[in-house]
Parts: sequence; structure tokens; C-alpha cells
Amino acid sequence: MNAAEKKVILITGASDGIGKETATALAKQGHKIIIHGRNKQKTEAVLDEIKRISGNSDVVMFLGDFLLLSGVKQFADDIKKHYNCIDVLINNAGAQFTDTRETTSEGLEKHMAINVFAPMLLTSLLMDLLKQSKSARVVTVSSDSHRMTGKLDLNDIELEKNYSMAKAYAVSKLYVLWIMNHFITETRNAGINNVTFNCVHPGSTQSSLGRESAKSLKWKLIYFVWQIMMIPVDKAASSSIYAASAPELEGISGKYFGPKGEEQPSKKNYSSENEIIVWSYSKNIISKYL
Repeated sequence: MNAAEKKVILITGASDGIGKETATALAKQGHKIIIHGRNKQKTEAVLDEIKRISGNSDVVMFLGDFLLLSGVKQFADDIKKHYNCIDVLINNAGAQFTDTRETTSEGLEKHMAINVFAPMLLTSLLMDLLKQSKSARVVTVSSDSHRMTGKLDLNDIELEKNYSMAKAYAVSKLYVLWIMNHFITETRNAGINNVTFNCVHPGSTQSSLGRESAKSLKWKLIYFVWQIMMIPVDKAASSSIYAASAPELEGISGKYFGPKGEEQPSKKNYSSENEIIVWSYSKNIISKYL
């Protein structure tokens, strides 16, 4: 790979699972990789493993707790101290929690905090670095669970009423699709034409995504039965790797990819008005960290 082809790629949630697999594959391609993790010891071990497996020593790590928007802000500040350009941002960090509605210490419902507000905030905070790239990409990991939201109540985005883990996870993965789609409009209106936004889903795979929800017996049993339908993590990561690096996606925005290629996201609850409601609500949440 020549210097012109080498990209600076930041991958959140890269200390295990799909993020780790994505980081390893892109490191093998020869890019400069920045991995994000929450736990120092675990992330250091993964950093060493990625360097060893890929043969690429140009891999670094930064820490941040993405359940907290203050943690996302601190992480972005750390990145900006060390870099003036990012070519690819992969918003991979995400989580499922429990059947009891929980909020962060900042008062936000946990699924919305890490699956929606955190990637929106990070993308916003790093926009100045993305703008410096000749051709930047933002790739955000959603889920095909976004098709299973049921009826939406946009007056109750953080599910203070009618909460369940399955619904909270599904709506968070739908809302982040809408948020990333709206970034296309926002950036074009701001005269930013060199940053693309695409979303991916990994299919069902064995990862640490459900480590919190699997603490309950019900979800432990569901995950056990699900295992026979799960795909290997390298296959699950393929959509992120493709969206981040495929030459044919240069300049292409607004697509949704799975392990088998391009798909159409659910339009069941979609309208431009609903997209703006979710964007405005989320923008209000993150505004004090911008």
C-alpha cells in the first residue's frame, strides 16, 4: 500500500468482537488504525494482538467510557490533541442492557446513550478532522433489530413508558440509522461535501454485545437457542470492513449493508418529519458537550 492509499481509521468498541475483527482486517490492509476501548488492560492486550496478527505496527489505542457523553467528549478531545485528520470513523461501540430500564449517571436511558447519542456526539466532535480528509467515511453499526420496534412513540424517545430491553435496543438501532441519514443533509447544507455516511449491520453473531442482558435467565436461554443461527465474527465484521474500505463506495452515502451486501432498511416508521424529531431531540441532548 502506498502512502496515498493509507488511511487513518478510528474504530470504536474495538477491544473485542466485531470491532476487534474489523480493526484487525483493516490493519492487515496496511492502514493506520486507532482502536477505542473502555478497559485499559483489555484494550492493551487487543492492541498487541492486532499488531502481531496483522504485522502492522501502526496501531494505537485510546480509552473512553461511551456510556457517558462526558466520556465521549474527553475521548474526542484526546484524539484531536494527536491528529488533525481522520479518513474513516467506524461507530461500532454499542450495547444491550437489561429488562429493567436503567439510566446513566448523566440521566440518559442506557441504550440511547451508547447506541445513539454517543455516535452522534463523536461524529459531530470529529467532523473538523473528517473535513481534512480528501474523502472521509463515517460507518455506523446498526442492527437488523431496527425492523422490530413495533409502534413508535416519538413523545417518549427514551422509553420512560412501555420499556423493554428488546424494544429499547430496536428503537436505538433505528434512531441511529435516521441520525446518520440526517448527517448527510446537515453536512451538505454546511458545505461539507467530502464526508460520506453509511450504515451496516453484522447479522447475528457471538459477541459481547449482550453481556448485560444475558445476566437474566430469560435472555440467557434465548441467546443459547440463537447460537445455532449465529454467523462467525469474521463474516459479521465483513459489512463494516467493506463500507470502510471498498473503492467502489468512494463518494457514496446513505447506503445500508449487511454481510450479504446492500440491503434496504425498514421504512415502516420512517418519514422525514420523524427523522427530524429524533435528530432535534438528540441534538438537544448532546449540545452541551459540543
